[in-house]
Amino acid sequence: MGRTSIYMVIGFSAIMLLTGKNMSDVGIQALDNSLSYYENTQRYAIAVAAANLVCSKVWNDPAWSAGYSSINYNGGTFSATVTSLSGGKKEINASSSYGGITQTVTITMKPSYFSKFGYYGGTSASAAAWETGDTIGGPSHTQGKLKTFGSPVFLGKATSLTGITRSGSPATPQFFGGFESGVSIAMPANTSYTAIQTAAASGGYSQTGGSLYLKFNADGTVSWKTSSAASYTTVMLSSFAPNGVITIDKGSLFVEGSLDGRVTLASLRTSGSSGGTTRITNNLVMADNPRTNPSSNDVLGLVSYGDITIADNSAARFDVQATLYSYTGGLAVENGTSRPPGTLGVYGGMMVERLYATSNGASGSARKGYNLSLRFDERFTNDSPDYFPATGKYEILSWLE
Repeated sequence: MGRTSIYMVIGFSAIMLLTGKNMSDVGIQALDNSLSYYENTQRYAIAVAAANLVCSKVWNDPAWSAGYSSINYNGGTFSATVTSLSGGKKEINASSSYGGITQTVTITMKPSYFSKFGYYGGTSASAAAWETGDTIGGPSHTQGKLKTFGSPVFLGKATSLTGITRSGSPATPQFFGGFESGVSIAMPANTSYTAIQTAAASGGYSQTGGSLYLKFNADGTVSWKTSSAASYTTVMLSSFAPNGVITIDKGSLFVEGSLDGRVTLASLRTSGSSGGTTRITNNLVMADNPRTNPSSNDVLGLVSYGDITIADNSAARFDVQATLYSYTGGLAVENGTSRPPGTLGVYGGMMVERLYATSNGASGSARKGYNLSLRFDERFTNDSPDYFPATGKYEILSWLE
């Protein structure tokens, strides 16, 4: 019995020793895991902080490329480089070192183009209000105060520089993507279209003065002439403007049709006090409809120094599939306050300095003019017509950790 008790004591002692060792090992492992987690967290936080710092630098000064080297921060160090890529993109590599181990964050930034907006209104755009019956798709911004009358619908996020004014009864604008004030995105100087001119002169179609009439055809051709009395000449678009860029400077542009291709079309005014106007004479759409085929490769960017006018052709519905940009004017409807009621459907985007009323604002039988249905072409979220005006800023395209 005594020997058995001794064996039992020895056995229990051995078990307790093993248990204690295991508990000690578990405690040490837990401490190691805790330290490792802390170090990884710190390393990650330093790398992300460096990446955000560099992104902020590039945002405020797109030409900044100095980077950082071995900067002490929060118990570790970080370095960062900015490398220029093709297409105007920039690659940012931000690395941190903590506890002898390195963490890297790689970011690709791209130029920010105005085509990313469903609607952009410049400082003069607060002169008119979005009203009941108007629908604005995609992101929108007003570089001033956003004005609404009644219940217009904003499908994407809406931002403005100085808030919002609601009027009408009921004064209930619908913001399905939210609304934010205090956001500033200035329209660039008119000289920013130099790149469009250069591209048209070197590999597209370039004209100075006079008028240019264009009808795009769904078979990949374009019919054109330079006076209203002349007959149209029809040629392949690829031979008329091989790089897809067409400009008229200090003249008047008239355009309509069904585009098969990728075109940037501009009516400019580089000097003087006349020209730079655009008139859409009939429906201007894509041969491969992007509304029904989001993979369509037919793209039109339309840039105008002055107003882009929708001609009064007595149609109850007028369709435009393009992203539209006016440096000093806006999208105007001819006889907009007196023509019979209808709908102006813009599928793409509208960037304007001025926002014009497209109807007389009345209801019922007194209604005149167009309701504007503005829907964003989602293809322009990550793509832009070639040489389309840029905001002068950069935005993040990808973030890899």
